[in-house]
Amino acid sequence: MSRILAVSLSSTLQKTILFPGLSLDRVNRAKGYRMDASGKAVNAARVLNQLERGCVSSVVPLGTENSALFLELAEKDGLEVSWVPVPGRTRYCYTCVDPTEGSTTELVVDEPVDPSSVAREGFAAAADAILEKISEALTRADALLFAGSRPKAWPEDMSARICSLVKDAGKVVMADFHGKDLSLALESRVPDIIKINEDEFCATFGFRSGLEPEKLGALIAQKSRELDNALVVTRGSLDTYAGFRGTPFVSPVRKVKALNATGCGDSFSAGFLYAWLPGNDMAAALEKGAWCATRNALNLRPGSIRDANDEGEFTW
Repeated sequence: MSRILAVSLSSTLQKTILFPGLSLDRVNRAKGYRMDASGKAVNAARVLNQLERGCVSSVVPLGTENSALFLELAEKDGLEVSWVPVPGRTRYCYTCVDPTEGSTTELVVDEPVDPSSVAREGFAAAADAILEKISEALTRADALLFAGSRPKAWPEDMSARICSLVKDAGKVVMADFHGKDLSLALESRVPDIIKINEDEFCATFGFRSGLEPEKLGALIAQKSRELDNALVVTRGSLDTYAGFRGTPFVSPVRKVKALNATGCGDSFSAGFLYAWLPGNDMAAALEKGAWCATRNALNLRPGSIRDANDEGEFTW
């Protein structure tokens, strides 16, 4: 069994709310809701644990004011979580699902950043603690899945430092973040796998958006040759394009009526890395990633590949 360490700097308490016939500018009454420990790496960890129980552990920061709720929800999912306390609260996200329209609306509510010197010192200490926990966890892991944005309270080079730490330990790194954070990481140590979406790929590497599919596929393969790695670019409901050291790949996306698309990218990352580790088989990894993303889309829980009737309690 391959062991995977899932890390995120942006933990989330996710509330998924069912609104049949959701309308703006009026009172909407929910049919029910569920709460989950979330964030990109946590969603991926839940999927990995469903693929093979015990194959994944997580390192995450949690706001001291509501960490207990996050840990309670993670425990219900059987997730192995090592956490670092940070000032304030873990953010909430709200997913409004309208099954009558087949629509999903995501509301991300970031917590305000405390500008005080005490908060800055708290995050500086937390950065060191995160790196220490990752270093310790790597002794039992084969790979790191590092996903999600970096809140501004963290040091600017935090993502690069994490990737360098893991590469220096000789472990596989899968990166699911973009922009300046990815550019800084590439300047130090190139992740073995980069998984981002089309807009993020173009913005990070300086290409115009809306490229013709053939041109986009060629650029992805070319960039994977330059980086000497695997580069995967998801495109929503369109085919996924990828490159592995210059060889292009295309993975078809199965068309389904999605119930909740939240976490599909995270589920893809989980399935991809799970299938990649045994032998770096790009085609098999893309297929497993696509399967996990499709299964996730059919469930209300973000980051889940279980049957819809095996999704746990829904509060009415």
